Amino acid sequence: MHRATCQRGLRLHVAGDPGQHAATPLQLVLQISPPTLFDAPLVVIDVRRCRLRAAGATRVRLQSNWWRAEPGPAHPAGRGARLQHLRTVAPAPHDRLAHQLHVTLAEDARYHQALLASGSAYHLQRTQIDLHQPRSTARIGAALLTADTTLDQQVAVAHSAADTHSAVESLLLASGKAHAVLNAHTLIASGADDANVRQRLSAIPTSGQPRVVLRPHMEIHHDQVQAAHGATYGALPEEALFYARQRGLDEASALALILQGLQRAVLEGALREAELLTNMNFEALLARMTTQHLQRATV
Repeated sequence: MHRATCQRGLRLHVAGDPGQHAATPLQLVLQISPPTLFDAPLVVIDVRRCRLRAAGATRVRLQSNWWRAEPGPAHPAGRGARLQHLRTVAPAPHDRLAHQLHVTLAEDARYHQALLASGSAYHLQRTQIDLHQPRSTARIGAALLTADTTLDQQVAVAHSAADTHSAVESLLLASGKAHAVLNAHTLIASGADDANVRQRLSAIPTSGQPRVVLRPHMEIHHDQVQAAHGATYGALPEEALFYARQRGLDEASALALILQGLQRAVLEGALREAELLTNMNFEALLARMTTQHLQRATV
């Protein structure tokens, strides 16, 4: 469906620059604000290692902000490449959107994604990660918010090579009559020696009676692996709010501060670089979207 309706697209080819130090990242910022309720652009980013110099790998930081609808990008990351992907998806409550992201990693490549997204009338976020080459690594961290709307997150990771690593962590804030489903599925194929897999899904109801389903799942076909998963659902303990109020904060401010801290920890854990959230304005967006969520929850 997406290919049939795609009317515009962007293709970026990123190769290592022998004149630049390997540790210097290339920063890309994509801002898309579709003029209509339905939009299906395509973004393809091909990140490859420098062919002229063997030392060092390409580092790319990508920030993609879609305020109504998002394309289904494919990110093939070349050998030794590192892609840090900061995503913001803030649809209007009546919007209907389905975003699909497919990432294929080469040997020694790393992909780190931080997703900040809110719900809408229909909102699907699906990420597929293929770890088919040795020592490839993927980390996904998502801070999700839905108030009287729907949100469906699906993350599928496939390990089929040795020494591959993946971590998926999602934190959902839900309120009112929201309906949310968080799915994490990880496949460890036979022969994936020393694969390391982590899944953690959490949800916090902030008001009302939201319907939330948490589904961590692992399919393991090999013995020599490390794997752990879990799911937690529950309101913040009163003690946390009590200690925050002791600092002179009112209850609403204390709740917002605590929730922002929890969400920020998830996003930082995926990126492994805390300053990125501040430098790329992600922290301000997180504060604004959390405040908006709590305000809708009290209406």
